[in-house]
Parts: sequence; C-alpha cells; structure tokens
Amino acid sequence: MRSLRVLIVEDNPFQLMALHQMLNASGVYDVLTAANVTDACRALARRGSVDLAICDLNLDRSGSGRDLLQHLSISHQAAAVIILSHAEQAEREEAARLARQAGLWVLAALQKPVKPNTLHQLLELYQQNTRYNERARLAL
Repeated sequence: MRSLRVLIVEDNPFQLMALHQMLNASGVYDVLTAANVTDACRALARRGSVDLAICDLNLDRSGSGRDLLQHLSISHQAAAVIILSHAEQAEREEAARLARQAGLWVLAALQKPVKPNTLHQLLELYQQNTRYNERARLAL
C-alpha cells in the first residue's frame, strides 16, 4: 500500500488509539490526530492536505464532525472521508449525503467501532480508485 496521509478526528482517546493502531497495522504511518475541529484545522494548516479524513460526527468540544466535513468541502484538504459515529444509521447516512452534495468523496459512513478488516478494505478501495483515476488522467 502506498504511503497515505490520514487525519483522525476523534474525541474518545481509546477510539483514537484503536484507529491509529489499525492504520499502522495496514501500513499507514503518516497519521495526524485531533480531538476536535479546531485542532483538526490547525493540523491541516500546519501539515497540509491528507488523503483521507476519518471523522466522528459527535465531538464534545469545538464543533461537530459536520463542521469539519463542511470545512473539508470548502478547503479541499482531504481527498476522501470516512464517517464513524455512534449515531443512528439515518443520521450517518444524512451526513454522508450532505457531504457528497458538498463535493466530498465519502468512502463510508460506519457505526463505531470499525473492524480492522473493514478499515483495511476501505484503504484498499481508496488506493484502487486513486490508481485508476491517475491512469485515466495519464491516458488523456
């Protein structure tokens, strides 16, 4: 797997650590972490855009995951997003629909906790699509 840069925005320290470890187990080591929207925006400003943002919808402080999705749709600082939340399926799907309407590539809107295999498959999906898009662009 090519080296990816991933941002995790999660206010639960245990969930944050588990996601970070799952990414490392999948060969992703360039991981930015933030517990809230303000910290996420600062990390993106300091370190630059990411390939993938993994975002909780319900954050305790400094805005919600929806605020971050809106920021990402305007700033174009993430090529794709995964929404993770304890929220009901309808709420996750609505957030994903709005994010897509705003121009974001939403890989999934999943119930927490995510399984390592599911996360790995989503990383592979991202890689396959970006390789395909790169080949198509070069063919033009």
